[in-house]
Amino acid sequence: MSSPVSRALFQELKARQIAFLEARLVSEAAARDWRERLPAGFAALLATPLGELADAAAIARALDALAAEEPLRRAVRPAAAAALAALLDAGRAERRRASELMPEGGQDKLDRILEQPKLVPERLVREVLESQALDAVMRDVLYDTLKEFSEKVNPFFAEWGLPALLKRVAPFGLGGVGKTMGALRGDFERRLEPEIRRFLQGFSRTAMRQVQDTLIAKGDTPPFIALRKHVAAWALDQELSALLGQLDAKSAALAEELGADVAAQLLRDGPLRRRLHEATAAFVAAHAREPLGEVLARFGVAPALDFDALAAATWPVVRSLCASAPVRAFLASMVEEFFDGLPDELAPTA
Repeated sequence: MSSPVSRALFQELKARQIAFLEARLVSEAAARDWRERLPAGFAALLATPLGELADAAAIARALDALAAEEPLRRAVRPAAAAALAALLDAGRAERRRASELMPEGGQDKLDRILEQPKLVPERLVREVLESQALDAVMRDVLYDTLKEFSEKVNPFFAEWGLPALLKRVAPFGLGGVGKTMGALRGDFERRLEPEIRRFLQGFSRTAMRQVQDTLIAKGDTPPFIALRKHVAAWALDQELSALLGQLDAKSAALAEELGADVAAQLLRDGPLRRRLHEATAAFVAAHAREPLGEVLARFGVAPALDFDALAAATWPVVRSLCASAPVRAFLASMVEEFFDGLPDELAPTA
């Protein structure tokens, strides 16, 4: 008959088990096991009902916690700023044209989008064109136009008008008549300028409204569709570095700060978070009993993973976690719990 196992042996076995697990979980053999078992593990994940993987209430609490001021200040804003900075740096260093980054068939899809009616909202057109800046531009353009028209077409002063007629009548010189005409012209122009400007104070807005109406009415005609495509083609033909070239260090810093502010505000916004919580809860409830793979398939998602690449990318993270003090302590506590739960003397089974 075998003798019972002593408590001292339990302690030795416990220490050996803990040491084995700590070494085994970060070994090359563990890395091979991770790769070999990853496909089956992923298949098991896809076969698991969504309700067992996603707790809508827990997700809501996590988002609410992330939206607190301290996480926003210490995590969300710096992460958003760093991500935007990396994108801007990559764009400024990119020498290829934007069109070279377009996928095959992308240009055709873009053209079809630009052909859609009412692509530019009417309110946007009016909001832009009703600005004071464009009103000032319109006044200046119309003023220059009227001035030039007056100089070239006014029959009293234009070269083809009264001056030319007087030269025919008096081919040897106009004498005092010429001086009088010059003085008259100067006085006319001095009086004309303020009159033109007063006229344009109201008419420029009327002209701009006519421009708005024309753009809206003809925005979906072939010439305007061609214009949209031309602008898009021009943008795609530029190097990304050129498109971002005017963004200096100060502007880039402001853009990064703005991106961080927007990310923080989206998380901070109460109504938006509530709608997100409600949508998440409704989605999880609707698909709680369905396996994750079927839920993804409903939206046309069929994961086809390169498990060699996935294992190589994820193993360093898994190994680091397994080697960390908290995980090692967790494993040790489970082993200790097992051995400490055994009776002081355990007799082998027959």
